[in-house]
Amino acid sequence: MITYAAGTRTGLHGENQDRLAADPDNGTFIVADGIGGLADAAVTARTVVEQLPRRVRERVHALGDPDVARAVAEAAAQLNEQIRDTARNGPGTTGATTALLLVRGGRALAVNLGDSRIYLARAGRLALLTEDHVREGRLTRFVGMPGEVLPGVSVHELSGGDRLLLCTDGLTRGVGEDELRTVLNGAGGIEGACELLIGSAAASGATDDVTVIAVQYGVRGPGDGAAQQR
Repeated sequence: MITYAAGTRTGLHGENQDRLAADPDNGTFIVADGIGGLADAAVTARTVVEQLPRRVRERVHALGDPDVARAVAEAAAQLNEQIRDTARNGPGTTGATTALLLVRGGRALAVNLGDSRIYLARAGRLALLTEDHVREGRLTRFVGMPGEVLPGVSVHELSGGDRLLLCTDGLTRGVGEDELRTVLNGAGGIEGACELLIGSAAASGATDDVTVIAVQYGVRGPGDGAAQQR
């Protein structure tokens, strides 16, 4: 059983350039963050969440397949080329970071480009499943980038009661990993966890858009709260 909750909060610039999508029936969850300062960033983020999950599902048949990383890279490269070719102001004028989770057969596929992240909370611990693609404060990988696009790809075994968090950098700039660990491993439901995290980001003075998806795999113990699938 997969349940989830999601939420987003618009930053101070007035337009929310984050996008999210969840398809629990197919086990896919994704966030995308349109890169501020680039044209049509929100449109690009929407294209990413609408198309990348389908493209990955079509190419990835089993998460135990040794060619998973290659299949994901092919899907990302195809979408990257499409976004560059259709950019209103030409190649190199738009882009988005993204984090994609595919849950299938007791495993989780974590994919990212840029500084959108995926975390795994289990038994009081918190693990970061992705690596930020940033150097000297600048993004080095994102959808819409020039040249070869190489997403971060990893596969992880899941246990009943695991919680996973997908988020844009608006959250992690304002909320530290100690708080993430406490909230995600807490006894409350995942809807409450999403609300707490977004509220904490706002209280920290976050100026960027904040978007989160919390995913629960299997059933937790009694008293952990009822997650809503929606």
